[in-house]
Amino acid sequence: MGHDIKLYLLAIPTLILQPLQPAGAQALPTLRGYRLGITQREARALRLPCQPMDARLHCDAPDSVHLIFERDTLTDIRVDFGVQPTAAHERWFAVADSLIALYGEPDSVRTTGDPIGQGAAMTSLRAIWGPLTTSKPWGYRYSATDMRADRLASIADFSLEGCLVGGPSAPCARVIKQLGKKPP
Repeated sequence: MGHDIKLYLLAIPTLILQPLQPAGAQALPTLRGYRLGITQREARALRLPCQPMDARLHCDAPDSVHLIFERDTLTDIRVDFGVQPTAAHERWFAVADSLIALYGEPDSVRTTGDPIGQGAAMTSLRAIWGPLTTSKPWGYRYSATDMRADRLASIADFSLEGCLVGGPSAPCARVIKQLGKKPP
């Protein structure tokens, strides 16, 4: 009994520090310390190297993190993993259990393979946690791509993507329309 009271008393400061939200509202998620929906200033990204690309601002943050802003709103957080002499499937199998423990079962895992000539081939793997909805206009994505020729090399990344201001993709446009906002 005394142990339960101590746990309750220890939990009170934590509960007090939690922001109040309307019933049913979900807080926008974070990845690597960055929260979707914040401004470039709030992300402390004004000091980062950034480049405009496709009507969005792409900024490089420390530790292989990339922040993408649309109209000064953080809509995509991507973590790149280094090049490895490993197939895309092997990279997925190496991280799948950890990602599933953190984010649940993905909604889909798909691969595509393309010959690129002269005995070379490329395989892409994409795992998606979603779908994007008006109540949860964000999702997680893991991607790995390998290229086989004389050697095998692959790249991979994990990202948190949000449809907050109207992205260029069809799923974002559909969600933004349902939210009553106009895509750009």
